[in-house]
Amino acid sequence: MLTVDVRSRVEPELKREAAAVLKASGLDVSTAIRLFLRSVVETGGLPIAMPRPNAVTLAAIKAAQAGETTDTTLDDL
Repeated sequence: MLTVDVRSRVEPELKREAAAVLKASGLDVSTAIRLFLRSVVETGGLPIAMPRPNAVTLAAIKAAQAGETTDTTLDDL
């Protein structure tokens, strides 16, 4: 099977910890990445629940991208 390299930069400690957890499950990092990518394709998105920004957060993002400042607190987000 033809393959390509996938490169990602992560903190060394994160890689070590993840590799140890995966090894305990009988997997290596490359296999785990392949499983993750296959799951992304099969689900048509991330295979984990990600919080979606609310309207206030979206407005703050748009304002920041436009170079505008806003008075939004963390509680508003």
